[in-house]
Amino acid sequence: MKAQERRGAMLEQLRGSARPLSGGSLAKALGVSRQVVVQDVALLRAEGHDIMATARGYVLMGAAAAAKVAAAAQPSPTSNKPQAEHAAASPQATRHSRVVKVRHTVAQTADELFTILENDGQVLDVSVSHRVYGRLSAKLDILTRGDALRFLDDIESGKSSPLLTVTSGYHYHTIAADSEATLDRIERALAAKGYLAPFLPHERESMGPGNKAI
Repeated sequence: MKAQERRGAMLEQLRGSARPLSGGSLAKALGVSRQVVVQDVALLRAEGHDIMATARGYVLMGAAAAAKVAAAAQPSPTSNKPQAEHAAASPQATRHSRVVKVRHTVAQTADELFTILENDGQVLDVSVSHRVYGRLSAKLDILTRGDALRFLDDIESGKSSPLLTVTSGYHYHTIAADSEATLDRIERALAAKGYLAPFLPHERESMGPGNKAI
């Protein structure tokens, strides 16, 4: 079952249940791990589905969210939407960027990315500092939710693996936004969720200036 089909099946189960469904029961029904369920719930929330986590499990709230079930189960048709998204997300105005250090699990990757996007930021790249291999980095250019969903699908399908797996979850992102105040807000949001990690003195030196206009 493909990722989009699985998320559609999850929505159908939540819609048809008169009671909360636990992560364990959803994982068993869909043949995946609980970590995958947590990630799928984060992705579905990002798409606009009102899924509430209660002490007894997950609940799908509202009729409007249920109406999206069928669409979520089908792959999006080929279109110019990604280009349109990038056109809207890449204004000509000066952008400000900053390197942040974060730590989280693979299952929390979706929540970390959407936390940045929902606070009006963009994720330009990812890098890690490995004791043997040195600095490893990769360009991401996650400017929209669509970009994030495509990146997460690539990881889940095995097309790529997150760099954080080789450094116990620690990694760096260059994030961009329209102002320093927005970058500050993003850092506060990441810190509130426990994702922001402090820089060591030697890391600050190797990173160079923390903020710049682009």
